[in-house]
Amino acid sequence: MGRTPNFFIAGAAKSGTTSLFHYVRQHPDVFMSRVKEPHYFCVPDFPERFEGPGDQGFNDNTMRTLEDYMALFDGVQNERVVGEASVYYLTFPQVATRIHKFNPDAKIVFILRNPVERAYSAYMHTVRDGRETLSFEEALEQEAARKEQNYQPLWWYKEAGLYAKSIETYMSVFSRDQLKIFLYEDLADSERVVRELLSFLHLRDDVHIDTSIRHNQSGKPKSRAMYEFFAKPNAVKEVIKPFLPKDFRQKLGQRAKSMTLVKDKPSPKTEKMLARYFREDVLHL
Repeated sequence: MGRTPNFFIAGAAKSGTTSLFHYVRQHPDVFMSRVKEPHYFCVPDFPERFEGPGDQGFNDNTMRTLEDYMALFDGVQNERVVGEASVYYLTFPQVATRIHKFNPDAKIVFILRNPVERAYSAYMHTVRDGRETLSFEEALEQEAARKEQNYQPLWWYKEAGLYAKSIETYMSVFSRDQLKIFLYEDLADSERVVRELLSFLHLRDDVHIDTSIRHNQSGKPKSRAMYEFFAKPNAVKEVIKPFLPKDFRQKLGQRAKSMTLVKDKPSPKTEKMLARYFREDVLHL
Protein backbone atom coordinates (compact mmCIF):
# COMPACT_ATOMS: atom_id res chain seq x y z
CA MET A 1 0.00 0.00 0.00
CA GLY A 2 2.94 2.38 0.57
CA ARG A 3 1.64 5.78 1.59
CA THR A 4 -1.88 5.32 0.22
CA PRO A 5 -4.45 6.15 2.93
CA ASN A 6 -6.33 3.08 4.14
CA PHE A 7 -8.12 4.56 7.17
CA PHE A 8 -10.64 7.39 7.37
CA ILE A 9 -12.34 9.04 10.35
CA ALA A 10 -15.36 10.26 8.42
CA GLY A 11 -17.42 12.29 10.92
CA ALA A 12 -19.71 13.45 12.33
CA ALA A 13 -18.56 17.02 12.94
CA LYS A 14 -18.56 18.07 16.64
CA SER A 15 -18.79 14.46 17.79
CA GLY A 16 -15.29 13.79 19.09
CA THR A 17 -13.41 13.14 15.85
CA THR A 18 -10.57 15.49 16.79
CA SER A 19 -9.99 13.58 20.01
CA LEU A 20 -10.02 10.25 18.17
CA PHE A 21 -7.58 11.64 15.59
CA HIS A 22 -5.13 12.66 18.34
CA TYR A 23 -5.54 9.38 20.22
CA VAL A 24 -4.95 7.01 17.32
CA ARG A 25 -2.01 8.95 15.91
CA GLN A 26 -0.05 8.13 19.07
CA HIS A 27 0.21 4.49 17.97
CA PRO A 28 3.61 3.69 16.39
CA ASP A 29 1.96 1.71 13.58
CA VAL A 30 -0.32 4.60 12.59
CA PHE A 31 0.45 7.61 10.39
CA MET A 32 -2.20 10.33 10.32
CA SER A 33 -2.07 13.19 7.80
CA ARG A 34 -0.18 16.30 8.89
CA VAL A 35 -3.33 18.34 8.19
CA LYS A 36 -6.53 17.21 9.89
CA GLU A 37 -9.61 17.51 7.67
CA PRO A 38 -8.13 17.75 4.17
CA HIS A 39 -11.59 16.85 2.76
CA TYR A 40 -10.16 15.80 -0.59
CA PHE A 41 -13.04 13.44 -1.40
CA CYS A 42 -15.59 16.23 -0.82
CA VAL A 43 -14.08 18.57 -3.38
CA PRO A 44 -16.55 17.71 -6.21
CA ASP A 45 -19.35 18.81 -3.84
CA PHE A 46 -17.60 21.98 -2.68
CA PRO A 47 -17.80 25.41 -4.30
CA GLU A 48 -14.55 26.97 -5.48
CA ARG A 49 -14.33 28.80 -2.16
CA PHE A 50 -16.34 28.96 1.04
CA GLU A 51 -17.35 32.48 1.96
CA GLY A 52 -18.61 32.31 5.55
CA PRO A 53 -16.95 34.40 8.28
CA GLY A 54 -13.67 32.74 9.19
CA ASP A 55 -13.95 30.08 6.48
CA GLN A 56 -10.56 31.00 5.04
CA GLY A 57 -8.77 28.54 7.31
CA PHE A 58 -11.01 25.75 6.05
CA ASN A 59 -10.28 26.76 2.46
CA ASP A 60 -6.54 26.68 3.17
CA ASN A 61 -6.68 23.15 4.61
CA THR A 62 -8.85 21.66 1.85
CA MET A 63 -6.73 19.62 -0.54
CA ARG A 64 -8.19 20.11 -4.01
CA THR A 65 -5.72 18.08 -6.07
CA LEU A 66 -4.55 14.49 -5.71
CA GLU A 67 -0.95 15.70 -5.70
CA ASP A 68 -1.54 18.02 -2.74
CA TYR A 69 -3.54 15.35 -0.94
CA MET A 70 -0.93 12.63 -1.32
CA ALA A 71 1.78 15.04 -0.16
CA LEU A 72 0.13 14.92 3.28
CA PHE A 73 1.45 11.36 3.58
CA ASP A 74 5.03 11.92 2.42
CA GLY A 75 6.32 11.06 5.88
CA VAL A 76 4.96 7.51 5.87
CA GLN A 77 7.62 4.92 6.63
CA ASN A 78 6.61 1.45 7.78
CA GLU A 79 3.26 2.29 9.40
CA ARG A 80 0.54 -0.27 8.66
CA VAL A 81 -2.33 2.22 9.02
CA VAL A 82 -2.25 5.47 7.03
CA GLY A 83 -5.16 7.75 7.68
CA GLU A 84 -6.87 11.08 7.90
CA ALA A 85 -9.99 12.61 9.47
CA SER A 86 -12.44 14.71 7.45
CA VAL A 87 -15.80 15.21 9.12
CA TYR A 88 -17.79 16.12 6.02
CA TYR A 89 -17.16 12.71 4.48
CA LEU A 90 -20.39 11.94 6.36
CA THR A 91 -22.24 15.03 5.12
CA PHE A 92 -22.02 14.16 1.42
CA PRO A 93 -23.23 10.62 0.59
CA GLN A 94 -21.29 10.51 -2.70
CA VAL A 95 -18.00 10.47 -0.78
CA ALA A 96 -18.45 6.79 0.11
CA THR A 97 -18.21 5.74 -3.53
CA ARG A 98 -15.20 8.00 -4.14
CA ILE A 99 -13.26 6.55 -1.21
CA HIS A 100 -14.14 3.02 -2.32
CA LYS A 101 -12.89 3.73 -5.84
CA PHE A 102 -9.68 5.21 -4.38
CA ASN A 103 -9.08 2.29 -1.99
CA PRO A 104 -11.68 -0.49 -1.83
CA ASP A 105 -9.86 -2.01 1.17
CA ALA A 106 -10.13 1.12 3.30
CA LYS A 107 -11.54 1.10 6.82
CA ILE A 108 -13.96 3.82 7.88
CA VAL A 109 -14.84 5.03 11.39
CA PHE A 110 -17.75 7.25 12.41
CA ILE A 111 -18.73 8.85 15.70
CA LEU A 112 -22.42 9.74 15.74
CA ARG A 113 -23.91 12.23 18.19
CA ASN A 114 -27.47 13.10 19.08
CA PRO A 115 -28.14 15.50 16.17
CA VAL A 116 -29.87 18.06 18.39
CA GLU A 117 -26.83 18.23 20.66
CA ARG A 118 -24.51 18.18 17.65
CA ALA A 119 -26.32 21.13 16.06
CA TYR A 120 -25.97 23.24 19.19
CA SER A 121 -22.34 22.23 19.66
CA ALA A 122 -21.58 23.37 16.10
CA TYR A 123 -23.31 26.66 16.87
CA MET A 124 -21.31 27.09 20.08
CA HIS A 125 -18.13 26.32 18.11
CA THR A 126 -18.72 29.31 15.84
CA VAL A 127 -19.70 31.43 18.86
CA ARG A 128 -16.52 30.32 20.62
CA ASP A 129 -14.42 31.46 17.67
CA GLY A 130 -16.17 34.83 17.41
CA ARG A 131 -17.69 34.01 14.02
CA GLU A 132 -21.37 33.61 14.87
CA THR A 133 -23.31 36.80 15.68
CA LEU A 134 -26.89 35.48 15.59
CA SER A 135 -28.90 33.68 18.23
CA PHE A 136 -29.24 29.94 17.72
CA GLU A 137 -32.84 30.31 16.54
CA GLU A 138 -31.91 33.09 14.10
CA ALA A 139 -29.00 31.02 12.80
CA LEU A 140 -31.29 28.04 12.17
CA GLU A 141 -33.61 30.30 10.17
CA GLN A 142 -30.66 31.56 8.11
CA GLU A 143 -29.14 28.13 7.44
CA ALA A 144 -30.54 27.66 3.94
CA ALA A 145 -29.57 31.20 2.91
CA ARG A 146 -26.07 30.75 4.31
CA LYS A 147 -25.66 27.52 2.38
CA GLU A 148 -26.62 29.38 -0.80
CA GLN A 149 -23.99 32.00 0.10
CA ASN A 150 -21.32 29.25 0.27
CA TYR A 151 -20.88 29.04 4.01
CA GLN A 152 -18.95 25.85 4.82
CA PRO A 153 -20.90 22.89 6.28
CA LEU A 154 -19.89 23.83 9.85
CA TRP A 155 -22.68 26.41 9.58
CA TRP A 156 -25.22 23.80 8.46
CA TYR A 157 -26.32 23.20 12.03
CA LYS A 158 -29.31 21.07 11.04
CA GLU A 159 -28.30 19.50 7.75
CA ALA A 160 -24.95 18.20 9.00
CA GLY A 161 -26.88 16.12 11.55
CA LEU A 162 -28.68 14.05 8.91
CA TYR A 163 -26.65 10.85 8.96
CA ALA A 164 -28.87 8.08 7.60
CA LYS A 165 -28.42 8.47 3.83
CA SER A 166 -24.63 8.62 4.06
CA ILE A 167 -24.37 5.68 6.46
CA GLU A 168 -26.62 3.70 4.14
CA THR A 169 -24.37 4.56 1.19
CA TYR A 170 -21.22 3.52 3.03
CA MET A 171 -22.91 0.23 3.96
CA SER A 172 -23.82 -0.36 0.32
CA VAL A 173 -20.26 0.00 -1.00
CA PHE A 174 -18.13 -1.29 1.89
CA SER A 175 -18.42 -4.58 3.74
CA ARG A 176 -19.51 -4.43 7.37
CA ASP A 177 -16.05 -5.42 8.63
CA GLN A 178 -14.68 -2.25 7.03
CA LEU A 179 -17.01 0.05 8.97
CA LYS A 180 -16.98 0.95 12.67
CA ILE A 181 -19.55 3.19 14.35
CA PHE A 182 -19.14 4.71 17.79
CA LEU A 183 -21.58 6.93 19.62
CA TYR A 184 -20.49 10.20 21.18
CA GLU A 185 -21.45 8.83 24.60
CA ASP A 186 -18.90 6.03 24.14
CA LEU A 187 -16.11 8.58 24.55
CA ALA A 188 -16.97 8.77 28.25
CA ASP A 189 -14.83 5.61 28.34
CA SER A 190 -12.22 6.74 25.82
CA GLU A 191 -9.79 3.95 26.73
CA ARG A 192 -12.37 1.34 25.71
CA VAL A 193 -13.02 3.22 22.46
CA VAL A 194 -9.32 3.19 21.66
CA ARG A 195 -9.06 -0.54 22.42
CA GLU A 196 -11.99 -1.26 20.10
CA LEU A 197 -10.52 0.95 17.40
CA LEU A 198 -7.13 -0.77 17.58
CA SER A 199 -8.84 -4.14 17.36
CA PHE A 200 -10.83 -2.94 14.33
CA LEU A 201 -7.56 -1.84 12.69
CA HIS A 202 -5.79 -5.10 13.66
CA LEU A 203 -3.16 -3.20 15.65
CA ARG A 204 -1.49 -4.32 18.86
CA ASP A 205 -2.99 -2.78 21.98
CA ASP A 206 0.04 -3.00 24.31
CA VAL A 207 0.79 0.67 23.54
CA HIS A 208 0.07 3.52 25.94
CA ILE A 209 -2.41 5.97 24.40
CA ASP A 210 -3.05 9.16 26.38
CA THR A 211 -6.81 9.79 26.27
CA SER A 212 -6.93 12.30 29.13
CA ILE A 213 -7.69 15.32 26.93
CA ARG A 214 -10.92 16.05 25.06
CA HIS A 215 -9.93 18.14 22.04
CA ASN A 216 -11.73 21.00 20.28
CA GLN A 217 -14.51 21.47 22.83
CA SER A 218 -17.25 24.01 22.17
CA GLY A 219 -18.66 26.61 24.52
CA LYS A 220 -19.11 30.31 25.11
CA PRO A 221 -15.94 32.04 26.35
CA LYS A 222 -16.23 33.46 29.87
CA SER A 223 -13.73 36.04 28.67
CA ARG A 224 -12.96 36.55 24.98
CA ALA A 225 -9.49 37.90 25.80
CA MET A 226 -8.65 34.95 28.05
CA TYR A 227 -9.85 32.37 25.52
CA GLU A 228 -7.89 33.96 22.68
CA PHE A 229 -4.77 34.15 24.85
CA PHE A 230 -4.79 30.36 25.17
CA ALA A 231 -6.16 29.63 21.68
CA LYS A 232 -3.95 31.86 19.52
CA PRO A 233 -0.19 32.45 19.18
CA ASN A 234 1.21 35.27 21.29
CA ALA A 235 4.55 36.58 22.55
CA VAL A 236 4.21 35.17 26.06
CA LYS A 237 3.64 31.63 24.80
CA GLU A 238 6.56 31.95 22.39
CA VAL A 239 8.88 32.83 25.30
CA ILE A 240 7.67 29.84 27.35
CA LYS A 241 7.64 27.33 24.47
CA PRO A 242 11.35 26.29 24.55
CA PHE A 243 11.08 25.35 28.23
CA LEU A 244 8.11 22.98 27.99
CA PRO A 245 7.85 19.67 26.07
CA LYS A 246 5.47 19.82 23.10
CA ASP A 247 3.05 17.19 24.45
CA PHE A 248 2.88 18.94 27.82
CA ARG A 249 2.25 22.33 26.15
CA GLN A 250 -0.57 20.91 24.06
CA LYS A 251 -2.20 19.18 27.01
CA LEU A 252 -1.91 22.32 29.15
CA GLY A 253 -3.28 24.48 26.35
CA GLN A 254 -6.32 22.26 25.75
CA ARG A 255 -7.15 22.20 29.45
CA ALA A 256 -6.72 25.96 29.77
CA LYS A 257 -9.00 26.63 26.79
CA SER A 258 -11.65 24.29 28.15
CA MET A 259 -11.59 26.07 31.51
CA THR A 260 -12.42 29.38 29.83
CA LEU A 261 -15.60 27.98 28.19
CA VAL A 262 -19.14 27.87 29.57
CA LYS A 263 -21.43 25.04 28.48
CA ASP A 264 -24.96 25.96 27.47
CA LYS A 265 -28.14 24.42 26.04
CA PRO A 266 -30.78 25.58 23.56
CA SER A 267 -34.23 26.45 24.81
CA PRO A 268 -36.66 23.53 25.40
CA LYS A 269 -38.84 24.88 22.58
CA THR A 270 -35.95 24.82 20.11
CA GLU A 271 -34.87 21.36 21.29
CA LYS A 272 -38.37 20.03 20.59
CA MET A 273 -38.44 21.66 17.15
CA LEU A 274 -35.11 20.07 16.24
CA ALA A 275 -36.14 16.68 17.62
CA ARG A 276 -39.14 16.75 15.27
CA TYR A 277 -36.88 17.79 12.37
CA PHE A 278 -34.48 14.88 12.95
CA ARG A 279 -37.04 12.22 13.91
CA GLU A 280 -37.46 10.48 10.54
CA ASP A 281 -33.72 10.49 9.85
CA VAL A 282 -32.97 9.00 13.28
CA LEU A 283 -35.56 6.25 12.76
CA HIS A 284 -34.08 5.47 9.33
CA LEU A 285 -30.62 5.38 10.85
